[in-house]
Amino acid sequence: MSSESPDALVAWVNHRGRDLPEDGVTEDLPLLAGRHLTSLHIPELILLLERISGREVEVDRLQAGDFQDLRTIRAKFLAPAR
Repeated sequence: MSSESPDALVAWVNHRGRDLPEDGVTEDLPLLAGRHLTSLHIPELILLLERISGREVEVDRLQAGDFQDLRTIRAKFLAPAR
């Protein structure tokens, strides 16, 4: 894992997301379906996840829903390697 903490993910969403709830980003906030992020954000998000996790994201294995919300992103990309 890099020196960049998983909290960097929340900071990134807060910085780039649009029309975020006043009470802040939650683990189950629908990022793409809620139009807080767009598909144009995904490449930059992938790079961030690679920096945080220290692992390459296998883009050919991405599936619809992998970026649904913070909970899903953490489970898919930031959980300890098996």
